[in-house]
Amino acid sequence: MTWSSSPSAVSAIRDALIVHSSAGALRLVLQQLTLRDEGAAVGSHEVIDGIVDVEGNLVVVPLAEAVRADPAASSALDAALARLRAEISAVLGSAPDSLEVVIDADRTRRVFVVLTMEISPADVTGPPPHPALHDGRHHIVHHAPALDELRDRMAPPPPGLLARLRGVLARGAPRDR
Repeated sequence: MTWSSSPSAVSAIRDALIVHSSAGALRLVLQQLTLRDEGAAVGSHEVIDGIVDVEGNLVVVPLAEAVRADPAASSALDAALARLRAEISAVLGSAPDSLEVVIDADRTRRVFVVLTMEISPADVTGPPPHPALHDGRHHIVHHAPALDELRDRMAPPPPGLLARLRGVLARGAPRDR
C-alpha cells in the first residue's frame, strides 16, 4: 500500500541519502525487508540505490555501503526510519515487513508499505531476485518509461537560437579554401 507519511521523516531520509548520491541522480530507492524463517523474524535486508542517467542509459549506483560507512548519515537515516516506522505502527497497529521509500529528482516522494510478507534470507540472495525486492534494477526494469520521462523533464533545455549563434561565432565561420 502507498503510505501518506510524515513529510519530515521522508525529507530526513532524503537528506541522509543525497550526500552520497551521484550528481543528477534521477531516483533514490531505499527498501528494508524483514527476513523470516517459518514466520519468525531472522534478520533484515536493506537496499539503498541511486538511479542515474549515463549518456542515455539508466544505471544503478549502489549507495548502502557509502551511507552506512558515514556515521552521521547512517545515524540520521536510522533516526528518520525509526520515526517513519513508529508512525506507520501507530496508525496500522504493526510494523511493516517491507518499507520502500522512493525519492525522485523532481521532489516526488513515495512510501510503500507491506505489513506481512514471508521472505527468507535465501530469497534475497539467489537468482532470480524475489519479486518483493525493489532495488534499483527493479525500478529500471519495471518503471523505465517513468524514469525516461523524469530524465527528459529534468534535462536542461536545449540552447536557444542566440546561444547557438554565439557558439558559431566563437568557433568562427567555416572558410572556403
